Amino acid sequence: MVSGQETIPSRLSMTSSEPTKEEILERLVALEEENKKLREENKRLRAKLRWYEGPHTPPSKDQSGDEESSSSSGDEDDEQPRTDGGTPGRKPGHDPEWRSAPDPDQEIEVTCDCCPECGETFDESAGVSPRLVEELPDPQPPEVTQYNRHHYECHSCGSETVASHPDCPDEGQFGVNVIAQAALTRYDYRLPYRKIADRFEQLHGLELSSASAWHATERAARAGRSEYEQIRQQIQDAEVVHVDETGVKRDGEQAWIWTFRTDQHTLYAVRESRGSDVPAEVLGEDFAGTVVCDGWTAYPAFSSSLQRCWAHILREAEDAAENHEDAEPIYRKLRQMYVGLQAWLETDPSTRERAQMHRSSQAGLRSLVERSVANEPVATLLGKIKGGIDHWLTFIGEPEISPTNNAAENALREPVVLRKIIGTLRNDRGMFVHETLLSLLATWRQQGRNPYDELKRVAQNNEMISRAHAVPAVASSG
Repeated sequence: MVSGQETIPSRLSMTSSEPTKEEILERLVALEEENKKLREENKRLRAKLRWYEGPHTPPSKDQSGDEESSSSSGDEDDEQPRTDGGTPGRKPGHDPEWRSAPDPDQEIEVTCDCCPECGETFDESAGVSPRLVEELPDPQPPEVTQYNRHHYECHSCGSETVASHPDCPDEGQFGVNVIAQAALTRYDYRLPYRKIADRFEQLHGLELSSASAWHATERAARAGRSEYEQIRQQIQDAEVVHVDETGVKRDGEQAWIWTFRTDQHTLYAVRESRGSDVPAEVLGEDFAGTVVCDGWTAYPAFSSSLQRCWAHILREAEDAAENHEDAEPIYRKLRQMYVGLQAWLETDPSTRERAQMHRSSQAGLRSLVERSVANEPVATLLGKIKGGIDHWLTFIGEPEISPTNNAAENALREPVVLRKIIGTLRNDRGMFVHETLLSLLATWRQQGRNPYDELKRVAQNNEMISRAHAVPAVASSG
């Protein structure tokens, strides 16, 4: 038995060998090199991720998602992963939503005389299985109408008059439907003018050039300009306006498209300036409402009644916390304050309670920015918080004010997409058309109105107004 026990260590020593010191050192060096390469790769990927999902990137563009979605369940092979981290369809427990069935314009009885298998003649139908089918009629060719406009001369005063017809435009050879469709196809379907011309020819057999499509779109903008000015007036009278701006090219040079948005109206303005002169021009220097905005210096230069966007500062704080340990308590404090205030406001506090909470939260922010940090990026973050110290908490005292500027950022999505397609606006006429039609379409959608019907309306009204203000030509007395 003793001899059996003595044979175990001897067998182990024969089957296993310990690495030498030199082998261990070589392995450590190799691991260190591998670790160095992984750190460099990690650094490169994090830098690339920050470029795509930086602190100024709105949540709508953040498509990183989590590796594991809380909404995903079941067999992974049965579900295709989505880029936003969710799964298709409604969440469990939600009732389905069905599309309402339309009323049929006609009914067709589909019958059968005999059995297709044996040829036996049927006596009568055993039942009916109705099926609704919706179909578009074939595109109609254009209607070409010649208006023989008669001229008249007044024997009393000598003036000349040309008879008018409500469906005959005073300018060009295209009617209001063509004008409305050209503008809608350009700014709703985002087609270039060449493809707009192709679409008219393919669907309707209407031949027009890309230049004609542009002129039709310009006519729509000129027809809707008076309504554009009405939208501007409504925004000037608003109590709260969300404002933001983004870059756009004008003849290859840097310009800016500004958006001014309320609950019912959206106005775009293309300007070569990004300064405070633009909101002063659009809103008026005596604007008495509150501006919800980001931290761009043009806004405090224009007004002292501001609400700074919490979405921006929270993203910046989160980005700083990921890279600097000193920023972690700052981000945590800001997020706790924001979430806590949102929950507290849902209790519908009184005016007095709001004032007390404003003072308390303001003191909390001031104590946060008074801390001393040596890290320069963290100090910059604290400087941004301190720079807007009087404008972060406006929403506490005013129930109608949002703590974020998401409304304006959402309004800029359409111009940003068009910017990628168009590339640059050519001249002042392009700027005029761009800001006018974008404003009209966005406002009509906010108000639940049909853009195509509205474009036809403004085009028709413009013809009527231009005729009403037309001055009759006076014949020569000679």
